[in-house]
Amino acid sequence: MPTTREQLRRMVAERKPPHRGFAWSELMDALEQMEAATRDSAVSTLEDEDVGVLVDLLAQRGRVPLRGQPPVPHSMPPEELVQLRALKILAQAGRLATIRDSLERLDREPSAPALRDFARQLLSRLESEEEA
Repeated sequence: MPTTREQLRRMVAERKPPHRGFAWSELMDALEQMEAATRDSAVSTLEDEDVGVLVDLLAQRGRVPLRGQPPVPHSMPPEELVQLRALKILAQAGRLATIRDSLERLDREPSAPALRDFARQLLSRLESEEEA
């Protein structure tokens, strides 16, 4: 059976999510694996397919089909928590330029304050890097 990470990749490539959806804990584990690929070495080992998954999660506003109810880790809705994790991973991987549109959207649209503030910080960082 394919891993959750492989299923996420397939969902992006084929535009077809698994028929039963993703279990919340498995989705968080897959995001943790991607995050580990960005912090465990001097150079990010995040694969291009994973970057595509993260960019797509931002474009879909963090909406992925879930099976069962996700636990509420805090006051942030699950979709926004997925987006926040995706932003953190892409920032650690040095891939901010690929998500400029998503950062600008998150800065404009209503969202959890933590998500909006983090998007603003990343957008500011991206603009500073481009000016340098």
